[in-house]
Amino acid sequence: MQSKLSVLQVIPNLNVSGAEQGCIDIANYLTANNYESYILTTSGSKIKDVEANGTKVLLGPVNSKNPFIILKNIFLIIGFIKKYHIKLIHVRSRAPAWSVFFVSKIIDITCISTFHGTYNFRSSLKKFYNSIMLRMDGTIAISNFIRDHIEKNYVLKKGSIKTIERGIDLNFFHPKVISDDDISNAIKNYGLKDGTIKILLPARVTEWKGHFILVEAISKLLHKKDLSIEVLFIGPDQNESLKKKIENFIKVKNLEHVIKFYGPTNKMNLIYSLSDIVISSSTDPEAFGRVSIEAQAMGKIIIASNHGGSQETIIEGKTGYLYSPKDTSDLMEKILYVIENNKYCSNENANLAIEHIKNNYGKDKMCKKTLDFYEKIVRQ
Repeated sequence: MQSKLSVLQVIPNLNVSGAEQGCIDIANYLTANNYESYILTTSGSKIKDVEANGTKVLLGPVNSKNPFIILKNIFLIIGFIKKYHIKLIHVRSRAPAWSVFFVSKIIDITCISTFHGTYNFRSSLKKFYNSIMLRMDGTIAISNFIRDHIEKNYVLKKGSIKTIERGIDLNFFHPKVISDDDISNAIKNYGLKDGTIKILLPARVTEWKGHFILVEAISKLLHKKDLSIEVLFIGPDQNESLKKKIENFIKVKNLEHVIKFYGPTNKMNLIYSLSDIVISSSTDPEAFGRVSIEAQAMGKIIIASNHGGSQETIIEGKTGYLYSPKDTSDLMEKILYVIENNKYCSNENANLAIEHIKNNYGKDKMCKKTLDFYEKIVRQ
């Protein structure tokens, strides 16, 4: 069967962020459904994986914000469009979006963007720079929070805006794929203790993910009640200077025996499985918040900052709890409530969370909605 549409996704890098995972999910879905799939990127650890599933990865400096490189990329992209007969471009970042915008002024090509974040702005110039994401034939907002942000802060909207919530691989993020032996071995390999309550913060080491917030909350928790807990910081930790500051803060609080960094892993379903409580302590609003839906998909109770996408994905008091952002006392109280009321080991809560994510946030649902949006915009 001949493919119906050739799609080029453009993204600066192809690593482990939510935007990058979404790009990979769409690419794999396209090839599985007989569409021609291409990705233009600069580099990334996931390139070989996506190529193995049939997507052709093209390389170019689309991570650059240099105006001269952005200009050169216009002609690079035009060359790829002509060579591979691209019918639609889906751009996922602002700098390459400027290149794509000018490409669309030179040749006839349908262009779609995904608005992945709030893209903070402190000047009219930065706001203008961000607005390029709304100058396409169509724009995808990854949550109602992001759509509301667009509607509130931007006037210029060329094409249709559609909310398509992110989705996850429900075959990967499901408790049944992890055995008790897998969990026991992982606990041993990570040097964890049996019988402790394990609290997980899955996040890369960056200022706004809230590592300091959780450290302070845990300090307050252990001053209030004697508990046998371990806290796992899991995620990319290349920011050595910030990691060192967090480690020093942990030492100041005398929590070296409780809170530790364990680096990144490609077995996050296993890490969720061995954990009891999952924390999303972001100080800035998450545009969507994959951690919240991944945790629920694994049947784990999630405690998240009460802003951004987590407000949409968590059923308060049933599949998780929301706390006032940056309020370490409120976070401490929520953790204590979950422990004292055995919410972290409730089968009822776990089953409700799993069903909630299954019904609303599966990867295939996201991909199907995205493909339908492609087809709609192309037909216009």
